[in-house]
Amino acid sequence: MKTNNHASKKVRFPLNVGIGGLLLAAPFSGVMAATTISFAHHLPTESEQHLAAERFRDLASEYSDGNVKVDILPAGQMGGQREIIESVELGTLEMGYGESGLYANYVPEFGLLTLPFLYRDVEHWNNVVQGEIGDNLIEQLVDTSGVRPLNWILAGYRDTYLAEDVIETPADFENLKIRVPESPVFVGTFSTLGAQPTPVPMPEVYTAMQTGLVDAMEGTPEVGYTFRIFEVAESLSKTRHILFDGSFAINESFYNNLSDSDREAVTRAAIEAAEMQRSEWPEREASWFEKLEEEGIAINEVDQAPFQEASASFREEFAADINATELLNSIEQK
Repeated sequence: MKTNNHASKKVRFPLNVGIGGLLLAAPFSGVMAATTISFAHHLPTESEQHLAAERFRDLASEYSDGNVKVDILPAGQMGGQREIIESVELGTLEMGYGESGLYANYVPEFGLLTLPFLYRDVEHWNNVVQGEIGDNLIEQLVDTSGVRPLNWILAGYRDTYLAEDVIETPADFENLKIRVPESPVFVGTFSTLGAQPTPVPMPEVYTAMQTGLVDAMEGTPEVGYTFRIFEVAESLSKTRHILFDGSFAINESFYNNLSDSDREAVTRAAIEAAEMQRSEWPEREASWFEKLEEEGIAINEVDQAPFQEASASFREEFAADINATELLNSIEQK
């Protein structure tokens, strides 16, 4: 890890050239300072977020004529997601993978983007995050933390895995012990639905379900497959309760100190890598569901309308607590 966000600029000169020779040769040699970016994320290398990171790396090199080199540090090498974004904030990492739930620690309004049953569909989500609302939130985050998201990754819908039975109506959550991330939005969502939200670290969820510590967990189909939850769950109910985002975030000071051409290359590469990820997401999500079915898990569709209504009070209370009721209304009407 670099200890300063400018340390990644390096110039290599020919050997056996004295200082005087460098001073004379540099103006005429055409040698440019290469830019190296360390990009960290917490996800496995099989994830689509890692694939997007690899595409970003390749496109940044292409658009900068090889001047920008991206070193990807996957699978939590630089800590969890919170540690990664804090490192980007400090400038000890140039870039990292973040999401709105984390950014809410700096700009509370970001928390609205992860509220349950908020979006009508993916198009609605796109209109919110890639329009004026998303742009304004990003600028607030830059002003507050010096962290700038460069794109929007579609991390996908989260569903409910149960050791027994299925979810069909909000009443089915009553007294259900469900594993959730340690996040106010997740805890509040399932408390509102009458469940007993239980924070458990993801690596321990398999055992928690196997031993009955929890009755259920929630997550994407990719998580359900890669963590082999199908071995301890009887069913997967497509509650689609939260549509999660992600983003490639860069240290603002580092970003501003890039050359104009390198900054353009990095920005363009991040945007295009995310565009590819979003365009391919529906097909990849379908493939994860197919793999889960092949492993024997039962999958059922769920009518969203009753859940949307049942969670309305939580969305309203959450927005009111951060003085963002007007913004929530804007998101809902987008």
